Amino acid sequence: MTCHLAILHEPYLSRILSGEKTIESRWLKRRVAPYARVAAGDTIYLKQASGLIVAMAQAAEIWQFDDLTPARVDELLARFGDRLRLEPDFADHARGQRYAVLIKLADVQLLPQPLSFRQRGRSGWVILDYRLQIAD
Repeated sequence: MTCHLAILHEPYLSRILSGEKTIESRWLKRRVAPYARVAAGDTIYLKQASGLIVAMAQAAEIWQFDDLTPARVDELLARFGDRLRLEPDFADHARGQRYAVLIKLADVQLLPQPLSFRQRGRSGWVILDYRLQIAD
């Protein structure tokens, strides 16, 4: 199993924490993480953009798509939209991407103590070499 760090902007982080957003998605121009790097059973830590790691979840199911066209993106948004809970203007962004990774989240838990993380670069997804030590 691998551990990941997903950097999330609002309102998406709050929607995951409230349980209304059950699928996290990454829409990509190139095959970069998490494409082909996340698997069911992996741990995903959830970090506020420019903030702290506040929660963790398990990847329950993964869907990956490549060679996307605007029409195919629209099909995916129609199929998964109610669980993605994306902002209305997000479709324009997604239509310009070639790859998508959709991750069904399970067992979302707030951390007992938020954690800081010094990120290198601006990627919205980081593969961790270790499991974070969480004090109960």
